Amino acid sequence: MAETQKVLVVDDDPDALRLAETLLRRAGFEVLTASDGAAGLALIRVERPRVVVLDLMMPGLHGFSVCEEVQKDEALRDVRIIVTSSKSYPVDIKKAKDLGAADYLVKPYDMAELLRRVKALAGSNNPHIRVKFWGTRGSIPTPGAATARYGGNTSCVEVRCGESIFMLDTGSGAREFGLALAREFAGRQLDLHLFVTHTHWDHIQGFPFFVPAYIPGHRLTLYSLHGTDKSLEKLFTGQMDASYFPVDLTDMQAELNFVELKGGDVKVGESRITHTYLNHPGVAIGYRIEYAGRSVVYLTDHENLCRHRGDNEHNRRLEALTTEFARGTDLYIREAQYTEEEYAAKRGWGHSTWVDAVDAAHEAGVKRLALYHHEPMHDDDALDRIVAAAHGRMKERGMKFECFAAADYQELAL
Repeated sequence: MAETQKVLVVDDDPDALRLAETLLRRAGFEVLTASDGAAGLALIRVERPRVVVLDLMMPGLHGFSVCEEVQKDEALRDVRIIVTSSKSYPVDIKKAKDLGAADYLVKPYDMAELLRRVKALAGSNNPHIRVKFWGTRGSIPTPGAATARYGGNTSCVEVRCGESIFMLDTGSGAREFGLALAREFAGRQLDLHLFVTHTHWDHIQGFPFFVPAYIPGHRLTLYSLHGTDKSLEKLFTGQMDASYFPVDLTDMQAELNFVELKGGDVKVGESRITHTYLNHPGVAIGYRIEYAGRSVVYLTDHENLCRHRGDNEHNRRLEALTTEFARGTDLYIREAQYTEEEYAAKRGWGHSTWVDAVDAAHEAGVKRLALYHHEPMHDDDALDRIVAAAHGRMKERGMKFECFAAADYQELAL
């Protein structure tokens, strides 16, 4: 780390407090400690640590209340909270994240895992790009106890580059993202740029429930390609037809602008956004956002052409275009819906396996790979097994990038 960063550990268990403090100091962090919620909240307001490791059940002010107070304070928007608790109930995990916690770690936890998560959230004191996952599931939402850790919302990712706010797809995760934006921009204008990969249900189903679109004074610009037989605006208008939804698109009181991409790049502030075609039924594209020397590539719903249509020179050349599009990116958000066994029965459906994603990331020389667009039949344990298998393949083949399965509400700084 170029600069010493502050981490605050709040826990009424003296052993847990001491162990976490020792670990984080050895890792180079400046560590502050508090043994109750009220003292912890006071330190947060004065010291503004980059990351807070916060116990949930403490006497006096419990962790839920601390999260709520931090979330309400605009001056503390850059503080990232990891809740730690022996409570593993899905309702508690969801409530903590609804109140602004960036992560949740069940006790007893592995100390190396705590360090990994703190480092992931710490990023840089002044990150060039900030990313938050609001929906990581493919095909259909899958709420419930079996998906509590990785989440069940469909595709939606927030990317912030300086003052510019980008939204990648508007699946069911868009509802909670919209609620967070409405709180953040209460009384002031929101200018949001929404980039849609394609208009299959799992990538647009959250838009009718996106609260900022109903607030006068907000401005939303939607980007994508012209559909196979309809304009981008007509696709969104049709989604909210009275036969399917009781509210019309014209009832949205924000300023809505629809931009059909014709080629080249898009400039928003100091950010540059480019796109590439994907191998998926219908019209689908992926995006690359570049800002201040950093980049994020969002490439979902793509089937490897060589596996789909045969390994020949033509298909290798086309697949190489996708590889080059992701070349050297800091974060590669890549669809990895199937296992190899599942793909055998679903070849031609327009999706990849985790092996495809790992190999593509290695070939493109990326720094981080987020496995994304999780199969709705995969519960948390299944995703854990996929991550373990991915790490095994990487070790066996000498691959050096970071690889993880994206989770709803997870945050990263680049």
